[in-house]
Amino acid sequence: MILEEGAKEGASRIAFTDENGAEWSYRRLIDTVADVAGKMAELGVRPGDRVMVVCENSIAAIVLMYAASRLDAWSVMTSARLSSREIDLIKEDSSPRRVFYTHIISSEADAHARRHGATLELFDEIGRVKVGSLDAGTMAEKVEGDPAKQVATLIYTTGTTGRPKGVMLSHRNLAFVACRGKVTKTIFADDVSLCLMPISHSYGLALMQGLLFAGGHSRIMSRFSLAQTIEVIQNGTLTFFAAVPALFARLVAHADQTDLQLMPNRLRYAYTGTAPLDLSLRQNVERVLGVVLHNGYGLTETSPTISRTLYEMGSNEVNIGTPIPGVEIKVVGSDGCEIMDGSPGELHVRGPNVMLGYFRQPELTEAVIDKDGYLNTGDVVSVNSKQELVVQGRTKELIIRSGFNVYPPEIEAALNTHPAVLNSAVVGRSIEGNEEIIAFVEPVPGCHIEIDALFALLDEHLARYKKPQKIIVMPQLPIAPNGKIRKNDLKKYAETLPSFA
Repeated sequence: MILEEGAKEGASRIAFTDENGAEWSYRRLIDTVADVAGKMAELGVRPGDRVMVVCENSIAAIVLMYAASRLDAWSVMTSARLSSREIDLIKEDSSPRRVFYTHIISSEADAHARRHGATLELFDEIGRVKVGSLDAGTMAEKVEGDPAKQVATLIYTTGTTGRPKGVMLSHRNLAFVACRGKVTKTIFADDVSLCLMPISHSYGLALMQGLLFAGGHSRIMSRFSLAQTIEVIQNGTLTFFAAVPALFARLVAHADQTDLQLMPNRLRYAYTGTAPLDLSLRQNVERVLGVVLHNGYGLTETSPTISRTLYEMGSNEVNIGTPIPGVEIKVVGSDGCEIMDGSPGELHVRGPNVMLGYFRQPELTEAVIDKDGYLNTGDVVSVNSKQELVVQGRTKELIIRSGFNVYPPEIEAALNTHPAVLNSAVVGRSIEGNEEIIAFVEPVPGCHIEIDALFALLDEHLARYKKPQKIIVMPQLPIAPNGKIRKNDLKKYAETLPSFA
């Protein structure tokens, strides 16, 4: 449906420039998806089956995903950069009929394929793909005629321990979010963007599908290349640029260190999400690129978009905007009652973007979606006078220091204002009778960070109880495949450190 919608702008228009520089029109893409779906059926894939694709961004991964959908199978798009243990847990939980590995563009995918004994299959147009053996014992799920009930894709959240959580997103979920850019006139058929963020994660998938729905053109980038990104900005190729804050920070740091000029350019829209956006980064991006950096907010469980901003150039806002049309929200206090005065509380969301549930985990689904269809996001927000949402932090990340509530994003935003800090992450850890605040910072390449200078900076920005007990400099913070900082890894490391109280 999304491909056909994009083709309405002209089937001969370019949908993708693939990782090898080849151009794919909407017509070629649609025809190839149909051919590959036929091949998948010959390989035993049935309606209701799960089809796992271990991949990096590539034309093969995209075609395999849409081919599975054409068969009413569920795609399980999985980053090849996950560990063997993570891949195996997802495979065990989703019980796929077949696993496909885009081994040609990913050595990690090839390693997983070899470990699982996958064999080569030749597909017309997309070439060779390694395919795992048929799981004849897996049960197909019921196929629903209603797109609001039929699962399109199963996305597993990162950083899981024990049994992973497979988020079931329906065709309606994905189509509702994909159409937002066209409906709100933020994405147009003439737009050119990078397919940079992993399509194995909801943010990257939504960005790609938003461009396709509008009839736009995406240039596939299997792995982030700073040099290639700079090239397509400078030569006027890109009109739309979306990435996580960490990648925008790298672009700004490089531009400042090398006196690189990225203006004039043809960018008209820049967009970020998945992690808090602090004011200093927003202002620096706007200074370097000459375009407003907008912010989006959501979860995998909301396909992922809940809200988007309507910033104006040069404003000092860092809210996450108003809910997109069609999405309802309420802010709930610790007593379970709705908060109406703008005070912080947990954000609950209802709308066509909310997932069907967690795969084969009904108790977990019931724990987060109430009888009225509201999903508890686990995020603490407030609502300002313009009805814009302001994130305070995540309930699970809340640090209680000497009886006071401390939200890591506030400390991270302050640390990120230092010119030598590229990224930061703050975690809490329990000690007897209290919690300690531990901050981790990654320096701008080539810069040295003075810890005393950071503490002095925090003295100017934060109340005393919000100051970290320890600031640790790391050459690079651990990053998940979707660009998020892996705070769980940092928290585990913090637990091994001596007390700083």
